[in-house]
Amino acid sequence: MRGVIGIATVVVFAGACSSGESSESVAAEPTVSAATMTTELAPMALEPGEEWIVYKAPLYERDEGLGNRLVRPDGSDDHWATPQVPLPKDGAQLHPDWSPDGLRLAFAAQDATDDDKPPELMTLDLWVSQPDGTAAERVLDCVLPCVEADDPAWSPDGTTLAFIEFDEFDGVPVFSLRSIDVESKVVTTLVTATGTDQFGTPRWSPDGQRIVLGLSHWTQAGELTESAIAVVDLRDSAPTPTVITDWPLWANYPDWHPNEDLIVFTTRPWTALDKGPSNLYTIRPDGTDVTQLTQYGRGETRAVQPTWTPDGDRIIFVAVEGYRFGNPTMAIIQRDGTGLQPATSSGPMFGTNPRLRPVP
Repeated sequence: MRGVIGIATVVVFAGACSSGESSESVAAEPTVSAATMTTELAPMALEPGEEWIVYKAPLYERDEGLGNRLVRPDGSDDHWATPQVPLPKDGAQLHPDWSPDGLRLAFAAQDATDDDKPPELMTLDLWVSQPDGTAAERVLDCVLPCVEADDPAWSPDGTTLAFIEFDEFDGVPVFSLRSIDVESKVVTTLVTATGTDQFGTPRWSPDGQRIVLGLSHWTQAGELTESAIAVVDLRDSAPTPTVITDWPLWANYPDWHPNEDLIVFTTRPWTALDKGPSNLYTIRPDGTDVTQLTQYGRGETRAVQPTWTPDGDRIIFVAVEGYRFGNPTMAIIQRDGTGLQPATSSGPMFGTNPRLRPVP
């Protein structure tokens, strides 16, 4: 099953991990203007209090691969944020996340020592760096049986990363929700998926006691059959995922509000050649108060990969035109679903996995 959800995320532009977005492909050229690009690879300082959007996009500076990019909300100073992290040819840096103080980035990256391997055989490691790319440190080296360490999410106190590890034992994939203390590098297994189930995109509750994640069901033949959102209570003696959405909703890619017991997620239908609608919803962690925020229909724009802004007043996400992942651009709405606009005031910008920098 390797490559069905795990490693496949690093060889396609719109991959979003094991909760559903990873099998997308790119069918259009970026719409961002080349005039806004910064090709200088020297560190670009981020001043205190400055807002920036980190996102994933092609590495225009090296004409190959994917990487963490930074852009100001006005669309200026777009640049590759973490060139100091070595990458193999056509390699990828994935799923960046800001630390709560906005002073560090955590992300997954393909191992540069795998340069002689095809992308589907490269491992994913976890890295932490300052947002200008300096002080880059590999905090977890994924070695067999580990195949991928992905989807890092900072804890509210900024000491720990939750992540999804994909291991393979004699050809059998096993997905686990784990955490790593960034300072000591101690790894803790929080819960392991059973059978062919897969985890993805973990996010912490504001009190650091619970984690919401995507849960997907697969057949032995590698067919995705359904997906849902689940909450793991770390206070339990034996934490287990509690599903909070109806399986037919195809819920995935959750994010927990920074200050409230409120979760945003997207729906992602995988039937009928991916032509079903994808919309944003909010839900309480006990499964109540399900509210649809966007109203896209079949074959229309799809709303995917939502995350809360640090103040919790808005949701930044990826708007996809039509079927598949033809032209993903970053967008933003108010928490009630109104006020749709591009994430950058200069206009629509090509990119995925956007997150707005906290500026405490």
